[in-house]
Amino acid sequence: MNITDELLSQAAPEAAERWLSTLPGREDCEHEFSLTFQAAMEPLLSRRRRRWKSLVLLAAVVAALGTLLVSAGAERRENYYVYADQQDGCVTYVVRPREDALEQEPHRLYMSWIPEGFVPDMVSTSSTPSGFLTRYVHRTDEERWIYLYQFYREETGGLLFGDYAVENLRVGGEEALLLSESGSGLLQLVWSSGFNCYSLSCSGLEKKDVLRIAENLKW
Repeated sequence: MNITDELLSQAAPEAAERWLSTLPGREDCEHEFSLTFQAAMEPLLSRRRRRWKSLVLLAAVVAALGTLLVSAGAERRENYYVYADQQDGCVTYVVRPREDALEQEPHRLYMSWIPEGFVPDMVSTSSTPSGFLTRYVHRTDEERWIYLYQFYREETGGLLFGDYAVENLRVGGEEALLLSESGSGLLQLVWSSGFNCYSLSCSGLEKKDVLRIAENLKW
């Protein structure tokens, strides 16, 4: 049997419903997701217009395509620290720490500069054995926020769907990638320094502000 695009399109809604029917309800979900997963999903979760079922289905798709993060960079050079691959409305990125950096204990960085009007959100600020998550929100505009994910000795990556532009630049002399989604105001800056990998996700900020935050992280 020859499986065409038309047949796949016809079968997709039924297949999606079957997958969704096997998933637990939202009230039964108490799993604590890793910082890596949160970093990859935050730009999607910020869009309130998406319904719960759509998010659950997308999470299932991300899990099913997890191997893409490994295979997408088959042609990348061996000594990379940040890498992105973009095709067909999908961007995969990988950030990895340096293996030759001096050993040190993990400790949280703080933002020595943030745009006016932002305050720490302690509820969404947390730590794990392998990293830290710091969040700032705007006092009066809840659509503006800043997330800083800091991973220690851990390669991380993400999978983004949408119309993204990928820009190569530098943060603190290190290679970095800026991922910006057209029309949404979502910006994600990823880079590594020593044993640490960073992902700075922002909504409602300009590129210059995102770079200034990254350049002013302090111990």
